[in-house]
Amino acid sequence: MDGKLAGKVALVTGSRQGLGLVFAKALANAGAEVILTSRDARQAEQAASDISRETSRNCRACALDVLDEKSVEAAAEFIAKATGRLDILVNNAAVGRGSTPLQDASLDEWNLTIGTNLTGTFLCMKHSARLMIRQRSGKIINLTSLAARAVFDGAATGAYDCSKAAIGCLTRCMAGEWAKYGINVNSISPGFFLTDVNRKFLAENPDFYEESLKALPIRRWGNPDEIGALAVYLAGPDSDYITGADFNIDGGYTLW
Repeated sequence: MDGKLAGKVALVTGSRQGLGLVFAKALANAGAEVILTSRDARQAEQAASDISRETSRNCRACALDVLDEKSVEAAAEFIAKATGRLDILVNNAAVGRGSTPLQDASLDEWNLTIGTNLTGTFLCMKHSARLMIRQRSGKIINLTSLAARAVFDGAATGAYDCSKAAIGCLTRCMAGEWAKYGINVNSISPGFFLTDVNRKFLAENPDFYEESLKALPIRRWGNPDEIGALAVYLAGPDSDYITGADFNIDGGYTLW
């Protein structure tokens, strides 16, 4: 563990599993006090307890539904009262890539994806930025995706892809607006990573891994530590001169 983020408070949305949990662990290992969130408070509390035990850092849990502005506002108020500040926001909460052809998708399906991924990111940025503006500093990291620029053959994931592309635009817009407050806003576009969730998926779909390697110049999926380190970099002082940037970390998938 290092202390690069010592004294910093970080909020990671959707952090009970997958990449959200990876980011939470990485930030805690770098010294941050991390608030983990989930719609299910008990799951968030379990994840926070596990990371606290593994990293010897003080982690907290907070129930958060990014589709509900009152829930987002309540989480921001909880953080303000519990810690007095917020230095880092990682907007990770999202719904996955559906497979309904767009011509057959219901409006409810579309709204759920756009609402969770895009509007949820907006709401968390809005209420977190108010704390950061008050302290005149902050780092916001949004999660886009390689799907924002690469359409998968036969995947039928139009709503998801559109939501992630729009998050990239939102990142650039707010980087420009909030730079005067000392807030850096950047995004990470992940490709395939060997999270616990994805390992389970590969165990159930063994042919998918080998097939996916054909599109990867590096010929492997990413290790969670690799993307965790990128989040720590963007959350820390070494990235103070970077804002409005998207960091593509996909093993070269979008090269071809």
